[in-house]
Amino acid sequence: PLSWLRDFAPFEGDPKFLAETLDDLGLVVEGTKHVGEGLEDVVVARVLEINAIAGADKIRQVMVDAGGEPLSVVCGAWNFAVDDLVPLAPVGAVLPGDFAIARRKMKGVTSNGMLCSGRELELTEDHDGILVLGKAGESGAPVPGERLVDALGIVPDVVFDIAVEANRPDAWCMAGVARDLAARLRLPFTITVPPE
Repeated sequence: PLSWLRDFAPFEGDPKFLAETLDDLGLVVEGTKHVGEGLEDVVVARVLEINAIAGADKIRQVMVDAGGEPLSVVCGAWNFAVDDLVPLAPVGAVLPGDFAIARRKMKGVTSNGMLCSGRELELTEDHDGILVLGKAGESGAPVPGERLVDALGIVPDVVFDIAVEANRPDAWCMAGVARDLAARLRLPFTITVPPE
């Protein structure tokens, strides 16, 4: 992660330039991934009710509290219950991958957003159900209406997937990668030792 490299040196600028510099150093960047982006509009919602929809056996109407008036959302996941806290992408939100959330009508029921899985938010690989953040009222639980990025402490970051060859044991740790990159970019390099 770029944020971790910054613990050692003040790396700034375009991640593409940093990736090219790493490649030039023999630390081949096989890919970069932007994480924590596209989540600015996602909020925490508390599940108030779960109701069957006439003529539908795979979707249900879920009433949620997202910090204002209760909202109706149609959802096909079944892994959550009343009082669970879940991520809600309201109408107008744009999720990672430029997936825009619009108001939709399914089986005669209006959906005012989307309850999200970890994979839809690009936070986990889990797509088997909605990402459950805890129960309402639990100690330390997020508050309905709170932005998801604030509730989970998510800061956008870039992750470099680096292939380190056997002849580069100096780059088998973050400090080694940061040291080479800082030297190439003529930046100050520091290793902070935690107090005992």
